[in-house]
Amino acid sequence: MASLAGAALSLAGLAFQNLFRNYLAGPNILGVTSGSAFGAVLAILLFSFNPYTVQTLSFLFGLIAVFFAYRLGKLVGNGIVGLLLAGIAVSAFFSALVGMAKYLADPYDKLPAIVFWLLGSFAGIRWANLKFFSIPMFIGILGLTAMRWAFNVLSLGDEEAKALGMHVGLYRGFIIGLAALAISAATAVSGMISWVGLVSPHIARLLVGYDNRRLVPASAFVGATLLLICDDVARTLTPSELPLGVITSIIGAPILVAVLARRKITDA
Repeated sequence: MASLAGAALSLAGLAFQNLFRNYLAGPNILGVTSGSAFGAVLAILLFSFNPYTVQTLSFLFGLIAVFFAYRLGKLVGNGIVGLLLAGIAVSAFFSALVGMAKYLADPYDKLPAIVFWLLGSFAGIRWANLKFFSIPMFIGILGLTAMRWAFNVLSLGDEEAKALGMHVGLYRGFIIGLAALAISAATAVSGMISWVGLVSPHIARLLVGYDNRRLVPASAFVGATLLLICDDVARTLTPSELPLGVITSIIGAPILVAVLARRKITDA
């Protein structure tokens, strides 16, 4: 599950980096992670801590968040910029709801469970989770891999893509849907995992270059390996398991700085 989630987050991050033509774009740019977080927090707040209820609501609210972001982006207009602004607004809205839920939660019962889930962990994963949530992750991973040729075209910009005969809106919506499916499923089983979806594509670019036909499978492999290593570190570094989100941030932030520094030196 750690490898699947890492591959899903990495490919979703790469997809958004190509769609928005911004190498600092990550899986939460359209509010998917924040929506999933609110779904899990709502389940913990309203029901007894049932992992299946938490994961199901987290998955559903992740999809709801990206649907709202996509529809709001259509209303705002202005192409990719409008979609980006809509994603920021939806992400902020669900983050505020998470904060409100934490404020209302019982500090002796519900709040510790909420905080622990938000920090991320694979500790509660069972085979039943793998059987159910691996399906949307596989759909997202395989779908984004099959669309890797379209990333090269979309990264050129809307006008250039249209000039090459691509229906930009259709392909963009399809890719966003696949990425949202993968991110929602990964977040539902692991909690909020930061940096993996942002850092892994940069590492893959150093290995195979910028052609998405090679970059997509390389990013999936790097993301799967990186999150698996982080999970191993979280389980073995101390007698008690550390929060996975903390480990990915501690490892991911220096890696991103090192990758960007090396790219600058290489370009110079």
